Amino acid sequence: MYAAPQTRPMLAGALAAAARGWHVFPLLPNTKRPARPDHRAADCTGTDPRCRDGHTGWDARATTDETRIRRAWAEDAPTYGLGIACGPSGLVVVDLDTAKPGTKIPEPWKRFGITTGVEVLDHIAGACGGTITPTFTVRTPSGGTHLYYRAPEGVRFGNTAGTIGWLIDTRAQGGYVVAPPTIIATSTGTSCYAVVEDRPPAPLPLFLLDLLGRQHRPIPAGPTRIPAATDRLPAYVKSAVTQEAANVASAPAKQHNTRLFVSAKSLGQLIAGGVLAEHTAYDALTSAAHSLMGPGCDCNPREIDNTIRSGFHAGAANPRTLSSRKAA
Repeated sequence: MYAAPQTRPMLAGALAAAARGWHVFPLLPNTKRPARPDHRAADCTGTDPRCRDGHTGWDARATTDETRIRRAWAEDAPTYGLGIACGPSGLVVVDLDTAKPGTKIPEPWKRFGITTGVEVLDHIAGACGGTITPTFTVRTPSGGTHLYYRAPEGVRFGNTAGTIGWLIDTRAQGGYVVAPPTIIATSTGTSCYAVVEDRPPAPLPLFLLDLLGRQHRPIPAGPTRIPAATDRLPAYVKSAVTQEAANVASAPAKQHNTRLFVSAKSLGQLIAGGVLAEHTAYDALTSAAHSLMGPGCDCNPREIDNTIRSGFHAGAANPRTLSSRKAA
């Protein structure tokens, strides 16, 4: 069973998750943010033992090793929350939110009287002739739902934010979820993540496999690494991708989102000009942006995804090609 005893519940929860093969890492107390590393990629000095061969983010630090887990959640350690890295855990987690008070409900959901991600997913499944398979399920402090599914062999999905449907996000390679029995601060106090369906994760339903496949955005396993696909790009384009990713990874505090948008807009011009594949630019920027996530940073996967896509859209208004560069 996943449920932890009352004594040292976070350690018990982490060990239970690891026993399922899920890679875990600590979150800062009462937050959704990774506790380690305690520095950004741009500030990495290599003095952290895990960073001797380069900056190592939360995704590479996630583990199933019992000794490391017991050390992270030791009795004298802070009251860390529990994060699960979806990619190495072989998970695709479907995050179903609820509409906040005052939210303007978009069509066609308004016409159907739909106000939750659960209802949206149910409607989409019906329209696709699919079934929402019972699986490991978690209730979030906001009243949302996390459905844990087993990722298909040989397929590396990235994260999505609202592209499957309203109030629906997914977490896979390059993403993580806050797991039970984590407690976080809310507007009314504190609340915890709780298991409501304790069973082995079911295979990802076929209708979701199809929908995710249409917007497949595989994310590199390590932070701030430039995709190998750039090796086949013209030198100027490869240099642009590398430079913009570096600009994002070294963005000063409080300027992460602005820098990410500017870099996405710049690469969006090359995408619109037909000299750069969108997925190559997306992978490089996402990897760089994820390396910033940690203490002192409020970035999250949904915001990163939205900012990159907004930048691409803005850049498309001014396409840039190799020929236009030569003319300049």
